[in-house]
Amino acid sequence: MITWLIPWLESLWAPLHLFSYITVRAALAAGTAFGLAVFLGGPLIARLRQVGVGEHASASDDQGVSKMYADAGKNGTPTMGGVFWTTSILISTLLFARPDEMAVALGAFVLVGMGVLGFWDDLIKLRKEGGTHGLSRTAKMLPTLAMAGFVAFTLHSLGEQTGRPELTQIYIPLLKDVVISPSDWGLLGVGLFVVFEAFVVLASSHAVNVTDGLDGLAAGLAIPVFAGLTIALYACGHAGWADYLHLPLIPGAGEVAVMGGAVLGATVGFLWFNLYPAQIFLGDSGSLPMGALMGYFAMVCRQELALPILALVFVFEVGSSLLQISVYKFSKRFFGRGHRVFSIAPLHHIFQRKMPESRLVGRFWILGVGCAALFLLTLKVR
Repeated sequence: MITWLIPWLESLWAPLHLFSYITVRAALAAGTAFGLAVFLGGPLIARLRQVGVGEHASASDDQGVSKMYADAGKNGTPTMGGVFWTTSILISTLLFARPDEMAVALGAFVLVGMGVLGFWDDLIKLRKEGGTHGLSRTAKMLPTLAMAGFVAFTLHSLGEQTGRPELTQIYIPLLKDVVISPSDWGLLGVGLFVVFEAFVVLASSHAVNVTDGLDGLAAGLAIPVFAGLTIALYACGHAGWADYLHLPLIPGAGEVAVMGGAVLGATVGFLWFNLYPAQIFLGDSGSLPMGALMGYFAMVCRQELALPILALVFVFEVGSSLLQISVYKFSKRFFGRGHRVFSIAPLHHIFQRKMPESRLVGRFWILGVGCAALFLLTLKVR
């Protein structure tokens, strides 16, 4: 919104032209989102405690993990922290990014749409006795696929109509001029493109949702991921950096980088309350849109195939969970008895038995930063 005021601000004082710079607005968006998250988080936590909106943290399939959660006093800790996280991002984005940029509008759609879906899931859990089951996997998957498919198709159409063919191509990490152009295959190619992009959003959303199990784990791991994606978005929106790094030049990606700054600020602000011992949990109202935005940002800067490198810890977390479920169901169906690959999944629960929670989370953060550094290296060596 501030972009509409730049000519007027310049007429008042010429140095205010600095608001036209994406880096300045991204930094302001980050600072504003952080301030809003801290400002909104405290009263919301107090209100949630007052009305008794608490997490059934010890409701786990593993008795040992349940006991650890109960002993740590996590029962009754407020959830739905994604509400003020989402609100902070949305307000900051509207203030500092160009709301008339379609890529920004689609990002806001992903944020709000997935946030509403996650909020509804949290609400169902809180209303049910035991609080362990919200929406079914199908009930989560179908709306997610519908939203992601709509966004992917819109981006593809935007690329076709505005002369941005880069938005319709798949770029291979590490390789300089190797791209896949599904549009060359006609309607089949368009369909495959939409399905692939929708899968990226669905997978990243589910990965964050699965990882959100320890104080500060998902939010802390998300910070280096969003930092790497914001840098990539800025580079793809800057002609000089895109040419130097052999990245696709995508008009509008810089404005999405401003939104990336807002996401970073809000996530740090949420972590202010979510550090061990957590005062509030992210909940599906936060984990679902957080993961979906990771997938969407990767779509805009055309780094979908590099996202698993950047979010490798999330990949291992969701991979262990999916492997555990798949093997168990397969063995039970064909052999009459379910077998488990791991003693418990996802992976963080295995390590949770062996070390203090704060140390475990800190070590996962270190791995996340290392993955972000590796991702940035892949941008450089193209």
